This record gives sequence, structure tokens and C-alpha cells, in this order.
Amino acid sequence: MSRIVAVEDAIGETRVALADNGRVVELHIERWSEAGLRARAGALYLGRIRTIDARLNAAFVDLGVGEAGFLPFGKAGRPAGLHEGAAIPVRVTREAHAGKGPTLAREEGEFSADAPRLLEDAAPLAERVAARFQDAEARWADEVRIDIAEAIDEALSREVAIPGGGRLIIEPTAALTAIDVDMAGRQGQNGALGAAEKIAADLNRSAAKEAARQIRLRGLGGVIAIDFVHMRDRKIRLGVEQVLKAAVKHDPARIDIAPISPFGIVELARQRTGRSLSELLNGPGGQPSDETLALNAIRRLESEGRSDRRRQLKLRVSPAIAAWLDAEHIAWRDALTQRIGPRFALETVDTWPRERFDVSSK
Repeated sequence: MSRIVAVEDAIGETRVALADNGRVVELHIERWSEAGLRARAGALYLGRIRTIDARLNAAFVDLGVGEAGFLPFGKAGRPAGLHEGAAIPVRVTREAHAGKGPTLAREEGEFSADAPRLLEDAAPLAERVAARFQDAEARWADEVRIDIAEAIDEALSREVAIPGGGRLIIEPTAALTAIDVDMAGRQGQNGALGAAEKIAADLNRSAAKEAARQIRLRGLGGVIAIDFVHMRDRKIRLGVEQVLKAAVKHDPARIDIAPISPFGIVELARQRTGRSLSELLNGPGGQPSDETLALNAIRRLESEGRSDRRRQLKLRVSPAIAAWLDAEHIAWRDALTQRIGPRFALETVDTWPRERFDVSSK
């Protein structure tokens, strides 16, 4: 199995893609604007216990950044001598998501009472992704091209194609994520219509593999329901269930799969490992956030600047993008100047919709 880790250090964010046998299966993004504002997975803090909740058998720990972390005590229960206000070394095992603080694990060691504070920052994002595999199992992308932008577009789309025909329709809701398998005109081998049951079985097996990939690619967590095309034969239904179980085997998150129903619906629960891609890149309404749009505009401007190093460039943007750029959440002007030189200007077009931007010669 060939795994490739591809890294893109763009202005404003680092993007990392993990490709497995030529297809991207994971996407990870860290943004400059969140540096020092979020507790990263793997970081070591000297926290201070804010509260101890006996009902949860856990403590909430102030890290000095972001939401308080959740420290479960486990089967052994509350350690002797641990009390509210105590300083304690903890490592972040899961980042904050959906209004919930990061999950922590206690570390050994003696430290001063100067808490809360960061003791050891997390390793770079790409190293954290690659560290999950042995050297023989993953390698860095060099001559192999991985289109990270294309993979992100796919991971944010409502509909995706199933190899061989058909499509998945992916709908996140407040309670769960629903994935519908649609035949979309899929035919049998060589275009033959074939028996309906066989076509449905072939479609559902392909859909199970693609659904597993999309769940991992998007970083979805919680309850997920997959509605397969109806299959009358119980053995065929069980076969599709087994294909799904095999397809999620390499997912780093824990996944529990319930038995397939007579109606062809499979429910599964995937461990949340952090924010989903949509939570990171989109706003509350499901549309790209102002930051996402602004970073896309900067990326286009840099690309144009690299393609012709003599042109004076003008970045024209909507008021929403201009407001984010003018707020200087990150030092994007300095970073861009270092990459292409001081040969660009910003112009706001008041009549443009929020997602629109364009790069032209001055």
C-alpha cells in the first residue's frame, strides 16, 4: 500500500494531504490566524485544574489558551492529592471542536506552580500526520503531484461521484450526517442493464468504499447514517456491510458500525478527532468563511505573481474579503512581499458579492 504525504505551505495556512494508492484520504489544515489561540494536538501544557466533576470522573483544566481542556481520570479514578487549583502537566490528545474543549492526558513530571503555560509545542502538522506510519509505509511527495485544492473542493461538495457510476449525496445535520446512495443512471458491465439486484449490489459495494473515504477525508465525526440502494437479499446486504467494515479498517479514528437494516441503512459512529474540514473552512451558514475566501484570493495573487515576475498586479475583491485583509489578522502583506516582491495593490469593488475576487495587471 503506497501512502504519500503532500504539504503545501501557503500564506495563511499549511495544508497537508495523505494519499493512499493515488487517492487523497485525509486533509489537515492549520491556519496562521489561530497560532497561539488553540491548543494543538500533541502540545504539552502545565495546566491548572479549574474544576473537578465527580459525575464525569474528570477534571476541567485551564491551559491558558482557548477553552478549558477535558481530563478524564479513567478506571483508576481521581488521583490522590489532585485538587482544584493544582498545577498539572497535560498533553493534548484531541483538539477542541464544536464548542467543546480539547481532550487531555496527564503527563508525569515535576514543575513549578507558574501555570497555566505552554511547556512544549506540537510538532509541525506534516510531521504529526506522517508520524502515524512507519517509514516504510509513508513517504513525502516529491515528483508525485497531489492537487490539494482539488481534494478540498471535493471534500466540501454536497455530491461526489462513485467510481463506476452513481453518486453519494452527503448532508450534515445537527443530529447526524446522512449519506444517500443514488444510482444516477448506473448500468451493469459494458453498459448492459443487467439484473436490478446485481446492479444494486455492485453499486452499494462501490458506494461503501467511497463513503468510507469521504468520511475520513472530511473528518466527519459522531453518528453517520448511510442509506444504500434497496437490496432484498439478506446475504447481499451483509456483504455490503462487510465491505464497509473492511473499508474503514485503516481509518485512524475509532468507528463502530451497527448491523445493516432490512431497508439497507447502516448507522456508524466515528470518533471525533477534531474539527471537520467544513467546520474549519466554512462559516455557520455552511458557506466559505471570509478568511477562507481571503486566503484563496492571496493564493491566486501569489500564483499570478510567480507566473510572471515582472507584472504589477492588482487584487480586486469584495467588501467582505477586503475587510478581512485590511484587519491584518495575519502579516499577509509582508509574507507576500517576500515571495513575489512589493508589486501588488488591493482594490475593493463595493458591488461584488462576498465570494468574488480577481487578479489583473495594474
